[in-house]
Amino acid sequence: MKKTFTQKIKAFVPYFFVMLTLVYLSYLLVYNVSYSPNGYEVVSASNNEITIKSFNLIGTEKSTQTISLSKEYEWKVEAIEYQIERQKDSLCLLFSMVSISTTLMVMYMRNGTGMWKAIFRSNLIFCILLPLTSLIFVWDAIQSYIS
Repeated sequence: MKKTFTQKIKAFVPYFFVMLTLVYLSYLLVYNVSYSPNGYEVVSASNNEITIKSFNLIGTEKSTQTISLSKEYEWKVEAIEYQIERQKDSLCLLFSMVSISTTLMVMYMRNGTGMWKAIFRSNLIFCILLPLTSLIFVWDAIQSYIS
């Protein structure tokens, strides 16, 4: 039996609201709760000194370090702050894309699609790799500025 357009829309609306809620939770998790696995957070910054917290893989605080820079390297403080903000953007994008893709995968599987076909149709692999590569570049940039 073929579904009409309105039946398809009615079937998709609950999934849409679940996706919207998950994107909002991703935003809250990254920006308000400051959850950043393997990431960094700025504690304080001045002209030539920055204090950052680093986190481990599960997001708990690993260490806090203060980096003092000479007058000629003051620009690194702003660069580190910028990269840490990019890290938050990338993490929010990663969590949002993975949650949307997982919701789509569940929707496809409930409609009778096989697991592997649902994974490919929901673009789960693409949704993990795209923001993760950006995140890896950001972490590498932060490490190069710190050392």
